[in-house]
Amino acid sequence: MGRFFGELADIALPELWDFEDGDGRGVRINASGCEVSPEQEALDSLRSAGLQVVSAPPRHRFTILKSYICTTFFRLESEGKICIAPDRSFAAFNTGLVNKRYDDIYACFERNSSTWIDEWEWKFAGFTASGRRGLGKRLVELFNPLPEPAEYFSRKEDLLYDLDKDLIIDDDHVLIDNMSRLPLDFLAEELRGDDDAMDLIDEIRAANVAGKRRLYKELGDILEDDDRLFRRVRARLNEAVETAKKRVRWNFKTAIPSYYPRGDTMSLLLPICLMDDEVADAALVVQLMPSGNYQGQTILTMRQAYTNARLICRPDSDWLTTSSRANEEDEDDE
Repeated sequence: MGRFFGELADIALPELWDFEDGDGRGVRINASGCEVSPEQEALDSLRSAGLQVVSAPPRHRFTILKSYICTTFFRLESEGKICIAPDRSFAAFNTGLVNKRYDDIYACFERNSSTWIDEWEWKFAGFTASGRRGLGKRLVELFNPLPEPAEYFSRKEDLLYDLDKDLIIDDDHVLIDNMSRLPLDFLAEELRGDDDAMDLIDEIRAANVAGKRRLYKELGDILEDDDRLFRRVRARLNEAVETAKKRVRWNFKTAIPSYYPRGDTMSLLLPICLMDDEVADAALVVQLMPSGNYQGQTILTMRQAYTNARLICRPDSDWLTTSSRANEEDEDDE
């Protein structure tokens, strides 16, 4: 971890910043074909903005916190809320988190005097609340208003699911393009009877990351070309969606607000239970369109869903928690 993330986790209200089994690290394949961990990507993202964040030997991964801070920082940057002193000697941003006294936590940076050696313009100075001792007083001295938190929504429709509106799902994108986000046992159950599909599923179970991607593509081609199989899988998806809507009717908190960074859009997450009615296997991303209809844009793995939902607030949910199981595509692109 970096000292940055460990210190922030200690100061903020107690919260689980790792998925509970310690997994969920996942990998991405970079342009050079090398595997890159999410925590390394988080550090690289902050550093690419000129912020020096020192790494230390890991005790916790802080997978969720790293994603949260990086997305928050770039959201603040797009909103013009990164505060920099006129003489560029000091900079700060609002982390969106609070300490145990419920005071906003600000991340503070000082100008790096060794830029001729180091590549980062700013070095991390510490976290503070406004007005508290050294950094907190400097914050008040230099910035009015104080650094503001990131904003993601401006209307109540972004927070509450309207059961009276129609929901139309992009079936091809959900079931074919993002097949790897569905449970393999579910696919095996629904694609039974197709020998080629079953052989591919067996290969997927034993393949490495790169191999899985190729095999899922082949499996998706089979589903796309066989209308009978596609209708069967889609019927199960629709059944799960209807059950999710019934859960929303029973408890409006079932639909969880979420922010999708790459699309800069708000959406709601619905639980998709495919193997067990009591356990969500994936989350359907539902976006309210200008027409008034809901579009089911895609599905996310449970860990992707939690990470996106945490940008808005800590999920208060019976189906989306840090104990969510890992999936091969937990760190893949949407």
